[in-house]
Formats: sequence, structure tokens, C-alpha cells
Amino acid sequence: MIVLEAVAARRRPLALASVSVEWGPGVHAVLGRREDGGALLLAIVAGAARPRSGRVTVLGGGPRDPAVRARVATVPLDPALPDALRVDETLALAAALRGEDAQDPAERLRVLGIEALAARAVRSLSLPEARAVALAEAVSSSRVRVLLVEEPLLAMDPRAAALVPERLRARGADGWTVVVLTASSHDAGAIADDHAVLRRGAITARATAIEALSGASPLGARVRVAAHDSNDARALVAALARAADVEAVALDGACVVARGPDALALARSVGRSIVDAGLDVAELRVDPVLEGETSSPGATT
Repeated sequence: MIVLEAVAARRRPLALASVSVEWGPGVHAVLGRREDGGALLLAIVAGAARPRSGRVTVLGGGPRDPAVRARVATVPLDPALPDALRVDETLALAAALRGEDAQDPAERLRVLGIEALAARAVRSLSLPEARAVALAEAVSSSRVRVLLVEEPLLAMDPRAAALVPERLRARGADGWTVVVLTASSHDAGAIADDHAVLRRGAITARATAIEALSGASPLGARVRVAAHDSNDARALVAALARAADVEAVALDGACVVARGPDALALARSVGRSIVDAGLDVAELRVDPVLEGETSSPGATT
């Protein structure tokens, strides 16, 4: 449903260099930062940007074809919703533009647990609420068949965030092509079954299991642990200082960042350290270290 053949593009400061990829029905993750060209890649698929060279096919046609664009939904980090309207009016306008029958706005929002926002003015929404509304419009559409989402679990209304992986997977099972862009391997694994690493405008690795990409970054991986307080965080740093597979540790308030050469080995070491120290942590996530990043300011080994 989406085919890119040797696509090159530039929209400062982003660039793509000879990207070739094909995505069919299902949920696909592009693992990388915006600076690696991920946002530009989604814009090209959506018809919002033009490639310098190469060929792009979406749903059998060109991405700028009006008939194709009506069936493609994009949810960027900062969605552009009409400030002058209410949320229910925004959904009605979107339905009209897509050429689909009107649906009950509250029912459409209920797919992400945000039906209480129906009567709110768009200008009164927070960024997480606006992103949830934009995603609810997309996943509840009767015409959309290609869905492009930037960082689906970042800056997302908490009522919606808990439902996002299930809803996106359901649309993939329904035959939609869903592509998510994220810098988090944890989020990519929770949402998608097909994963590609995008670095400096090029796809450098691809796998169906997120674990297979643990070595895709030559710079290794990073585990972020959110402890409940600074005392627990300091206790974890002390435990990690003795752990195998941990090259560097940094402390930032109640957040501990550990870095190592292999994501799976690092995650196991961090997990054992948490158990050995008898700690109860609020969050743990594993991310690849991408080019141009450091492990963390002030890291100690």
C-alpha cells in the first residue's frame, strides 16, 4: 500500500538519501529521531512534501492525488486543528472533507476514551488532548486506509495513551497500513510488528522482532529508569555501578540513565539491579543511542 523506490529529498534541516521500502497492511515502526529524516519521510508519504528523486506510490496512486489524500491520515507531534471550531465540529468537518458519512462525535472520540472532549473548543485543548483528538478522528474514520503517526505515545492524553497500541494494532488487522515514527524502541515494540531503523536519512536495519535491532546501533543502547524518589534513584545508581553490561550511569533527580553496548543484556542487568536493591520503579524504557547523542551529561562508570 506504500512503496518508496530510491527516494531522496531535502527540507532543511531534514534529508533522505535513496530510501527504498515497501509497507503493506499491518503496523510498521520507523525507529529514529526527527533529525534523521523521519518527519520528512512521513510528509512525503502523506503528499505534504515532494521528493527530489525516486518514486512514491500510496494506495496504488500518487500521494498528492486528492482521492489518495482523502484516505491518508497524519498525526504529527503538533496537529493543526481549526481553533475557531469545537471538537465535534472539527470531526464533522473532517468527515465532510474525506467524503464520509457523519458519525456521532462522542462515539468517535470514545475509541480513545476522550468522549468528554466533544463539546470543548479546539483552542482550549492542551497539546496532549489535541493529539488524542487528531488520532481519534483518524482511527474512527470509515475512509482512511493509511495512517501515519509521529511519536504515538509521546505528549498523548493519558486516557488515550493506554488504548493507543490496541487501537493501532486493530487497524492494522483490519487491513490498514499504519506507520509510526518513534525514537523509542520500547514504544515501537509495543505497537508494531515490523521495525526499521532510520539514521541520517537512510534505513540501516529492518526486522520483525524489535529484539533483533538491539545491535543495530553501533553506539549501543540506553535504559531510562524513573524511580519514585531521589533516594531510590541513588540506591539504583550504586547497584548499577557493580552490574555487568553497564558501561555508564548518570543520575538526574529521580531518573537514572544506564548505557551499554547491547540492549537486551543491558535491560537484564538493570532489571536484576532493581530487584537486588529491592526497589519499586515508576517506569523503565530501552532506547537505542543514535549518532550525535551522548549517553548522558555527567555520566559516571
